[in-house]
Amino acid sequence: MKVYDAAGIRNVAIVGHGGCGKTQLVSTMLFVAGAVNRLGKVDDGSTVTDFDEEEIARKHTLSSSLAHAEWQQSKINIIDTPGFANFLSDARSALRVAEAAVVVVDAVAGVEVQTEKLWAEAAALNLPRLVVVNRLERERASLERALESLQRDCAREIVPIQLPIGEERQFTGIVDLVRMKAFTFAAGTGKMTEGEIPADMVQRATVAREQLLEMVAEADEALMETFFAEAR
Repeated sequence: MKVYDAAGIRNVAIVGHGGCGKTQLVSTMLFVAGAVNRLGKVDDGSTVTDFDEEEIARKHTLSSSLAHAEWQQSKINIIDTPGFANFLSDARSALRVAEAAVVVVDAVAGVEVQTEKLWAEAAALNLPRLVVVNRLERERASLERALESLQRDCAREIVPIQLPIGEERQFTGIVDLVRMKAFTFAAGTGKMTEGEIPADMVQRATVAREQLLEMVAEADEALMETFFAEAR
């Protein structure tokens, strides 16, 4: 691996309530980035960041661990953190050395106790936060319910930048609201194919994009002026 200067290094903490799928997400990120040649699975005990025998047996992260990947000319240090109350101090410590936080939320359960605590901790540290609504393929999964709990319990400014194509067993991809393109994946491989937004989602995607642009503009006065100028 090449040597990076400080400007090319990013430290990102993956946080969330215990059991929301953080470690599996990290494993998938490493695989997609090409840092590992196979997709590790929590159930198999083959993930990179849960390597301790006790973690493998319990299928839960007990202490923070570090992995890294190279992506778009940057080195990203990924800190996988525990989410259960007894080990929350590890997650808080990780946030203190991170430049950003990825907050993982289960699409079935929505915001849980530790989600709120870690969101507040990241906010107190003024860290940029990205929310990943995970496990959309599971029974009773719902982006709408998860988003409602996020806006109620964390911050009203949280808006989607992607929409799922289908939910539960019909979950087959996402609509990117920034590029306004659809990405579908092949079952079992995760390989994505870019295409046009499904006709039955165009209206929903258009409205969601407008909400995204409005929220972005609200955070910056210059952008707000541009937003209203174009609206007129």
